[in-house]
Amino acid sequence: MFASKSIVCAALALLAVTTAAPGGNDIQKITKAPNVPTKSEAVTKASAPGPQPVNERFPHAVLFGGTCGGTIISPTWILTAGHCTLFTGGRYILAGTNNTENDSGVTRRVKRQVIHPLFTVGPYWLDADDFNLKQVAARWDFLLAELNEPLPLDGKTMAAAPLNDQPNLPVGLNVGYAGYGTDHFGGTMRSDMHGMELAVQSDEVCSTLEQYNSKDMLCVKGRPPRYDSACNGDSGSGLVDETGKLIGVASWVENDAHECKNGALVVFSRVSSVREWIRQVTNV
Repeated sequence: MFASKSIVCAALALLAVTTAAPGGNDIQKITKAPNVPTKSEAVTKASAPGPQPVNERFPHAVLFGGTCGGTIISPTWILTAGHCTLFTGGRYILAGTNNTENDSGVTRRVKRQVIHPLFTVGPYWLDADDFNLKQVAARWDFLLAELNEPLPLDGKTMAAAPLNDQPNLPVGLNVGYAGYGTDHFGGTMRSDMHGMELAVQSDEVCSTLEQYNSKDMLCVKGRPPRYDSACNGDSGSGLVDETGKLIGVASWVENDAHECKNGALVVFSRVSSVREWIRQVTNV
């Protein structure tokens, strides 16, 4: 989990004010010398589709409680991180948009929350420097949120992610997540949804993190050239493979008591480890 510089608190779910900020992990625009296109080039460019909006690439992604991400798993259920409720009630979600300020999304109230029975979290209240804490990990970091009414899933900007039930994932598997987390340590939530590109790492690599446990965790690392990571406010965001299948829930990051850094290992709670629990609670 991520925290303020002196106190390890809300971790990835650090309470933050929602403001727009340029993303350090976002693809940078490259300025080139102007070229005069031929007529055929102009026609081709005019008819070519623009980049796909982030919320259409990740139609399952939602904002949970204003401080975390989450994943649509059915019209009435959201999966997020258990630690996202430590400092906020998590009483609403926002879906179907890539911007929190343009009133284009759909809001739903949360009527019930179910935290995984084995959920535990490290000493987030301790001073990171005084106690030499690098990061604070959570175990079985899952929360299911039932909505007061169904989401109008359209398959384009809002869709339920199918759940992975296979524990063994290929090392190097291309995965990604979308969220509204900050672009620097201790920053504020972004108003624009950002998409991150990562790859699954081996348990040998992940085990270099002291609190890592493969039973309920997996870890990933950003792919070149951006080497994406995660930061305050990305907690609870859903990690999906290239088919859109949900394999993880954002939980904590390497050295997140002190920094957000591109190339850091990002730990997600492993969805396959709680597949039966999800089924029992939600019938999904």
